[in-house]
Amino acid sequence: MQLRHILKTFLGVFLLTGLLAGCGFKPMYGQFSDGKSDLRDVMANIRVDSITEEGRPSRIGQVIRNNLMDRLTPYGETKSAEYILRVTFLIEEHGYGIREDESVTLQNLKLITAYQLEEVATSKVILDSAARGLVTYDLAQSDYSNMIARNASLGRLVEEVSNQMATRIGAYFSQNEAQQKTPQKTTQNTQ
Repeated sequence: MQLRHILKTFLGVFLLTGLLAGCGFKPMYGQFSDGKSDLRDVMANIRVDSITEEGRPSRIGQVIRNNLMDRLTPYGETKSAEYILRVTFLIEEHGYGIREDESVTLQNLKLITAYQLEEVATSKVILDSAARGLVTYDLAQSDYSNMIARNASLGRLVEEVSNQMATRIGAYFSQNEAQQKTPQKTTQNTQ
């Protein structure tokens, strides 16, 4: 009886794998089918510019930049980058959950980033997008515990937003690679 269950499970996984392969599913970080370098090599050619909060440098901007560099260029920044990533961000805070003494019990923390990926050779913006994250944390009576909760929430937001940006950039390059493989219609002049 248990052997039958194992065989059914194996057959189900095998069929699911076949269906995914048949529909064109391809891992984003896999090697391109024409043997070119994989997505990690393409993304390693991105230079992450300084990240500012409404035009001013800040510690959160440094943390976002470091997280992006870890995801895009894990072996260090390249000297001859083909792309530049420019990012600005904004942090919004809103309190809600009011007590009887009119003090706030919950805090919403929102991180909004706008980013552009620019091709160095042409100075053309090839990707213009935004990423957002929202975290809610409890406010206590202690200022110290509120500061710790806010910093931990900001850390989670930075991770989330950095992942969103890196994933969207990777998806852009994966999609762009697939479009370049599609034969373009050309008109030939035969005389």
